[in-house]
Amino acid sequence: MHNELLNFIKQQKLFQPDQEILLAVSGGVDSVAMVHLFHEAKFEFTIAHCNFQLRGKESDGDEIFVRELARELKTRIFIKSLETGDYSKEHGISIQMAARDLRRSWFDELIQQEGFDMIATAHHLNDSIETVLFNLTKGTGISGLKGILPKSGNYIRPLMFASRQMILDYALKHHLQWREDKTNSSIKYHRNLIRHKVIPELKKINPNLENTFSQSIERIAAAERLYKKSIDKVKSELLEKDGEGFYINKEKLRAISEPKLVLFELLEAFGFNYQNVKDILSSLDGQPGKSFYAHSYQIVLDREFLFIEKINDAVFQQIIINEDINSINLPKAQLTFEKTDSKIIKFEGDKNTAFLDFERLQYPLTIRKWVEGDWFLPLGMKHKKKLSDFMIDEKIPLNLKKQVLVLVSGDKLVWVIGHRIDDRFKITPETRIAIRVCNIRNND
Repeated sequence: MHNELLNFIKQQKLFQPDQEILLAVSGGVDSVAMVHLFHEAKFEFTIAHCNFQLRGKESDGDEIFVRELARELKTRIFIKSLETGDYSKEHGISIQMAARDLRRSWFDELIQQEGFDMIATAHHLNDSIETVLFNLTKGTGISGLKGILPKSGNYIRPLMFASRQMILDYALKHHLQWREDKTNSSIKYHRNLIRHKVIPELKKINPNLENTFSQSIERIAAAERLYKKSIDKVKSELLEKDGEGFYINKEKLRAISEPKLVLFELLEAFGFNYQNVKDILSSLDGQPGKSFYAHSYQIVLDREFLFIEKINDAVFQQIIINEDINSINLPKAQLTFEKTDSKIIKFEGDKNTAFLDFERLQYPLTIRKWVEGDWFLPLGMKHKKKLSDFMIDEKIPLNLKKQVLVLVSGDKLVWVIGHRIDDRFKITPETRIAIRVCNIRNND
């Protein structure tokens, strides 16, 4: 595996032998094997370890183990304890996303402060396969099919040539010690579900799955590079700058081949998804003035142009939700709507998911900013409460109060989005049809 590593680094031009690399080491078998390989190759490296403080004594044990590993190898080490749980709650994102963001932010700081040339993570071929399958399941374009790149900016993945089994075999052969993260065996996480349930079934069809996927990913990555060149050419012809925003000529858009795909590629950078693009194209010949919202941008349809503008407090007014809409983009989030049988609901205890009695809703619904004087009946309470008082009780910071949106039915607040539903719209034993509304936060 030593020679394969050297060949891969050379072929992918990951780094030069005299450069100093920061190795991200969790203490698991993958990162420990990477450290051992770098040590054997006599590369210049320093270890970095994140203590995410999510598994109590287990997390502390990982930190102690990695400290000892650095001591044995006589190499420098940087360790950072991260308030992952608090960050997750504060930003309304998953624990996994919070950990990723905090780790990357710290690594970027180390590059700036210590002058490392590259940061190496121990991602391998199976991680890339899982990423492709995850992206396919969630929905993706061609870019999501190429998996994890061996190099992206200052980040390198020198083990991307190796399968999980190859790494394990190497570790056992060299009698390496490592730490086991018990959460890796839990299938409540989507990637673990793919790893432990989906991939074994696929390997029954193709036992050589890793090698086949590796070749397919390589071809897809090459195809994407050609594809992007064509898109960039169309983009230069179609997307025009207009002060702080952009505009697209409707006639030029209609004249190109595959306008839906091209428009998606142009608008994805502004936060619009494929469904948004389909809605925009279907409204192209409709009444001028219709608006579509993404996380930070809005598109306004004019008679001749699509105007793309940055959202600010003055721009966002309200969004009308008709009964047939299943998703809508908001500033900094996406809202999804799904009807379901109330008898099969599994309550998730997540503030970003609301279960509502569909038959109590009065369409069209409205999403707007909260205003002084707004009140509702917080779930579990029988008397009304001013929304301003509710936010004080919830300790919502002043800067985040300005961003709070509400879902409204008629003149009643249904949901303080991401916080609490109104008791009048909750699921009861008499509920026949429920609607599940998810607030999917965008961390930008």
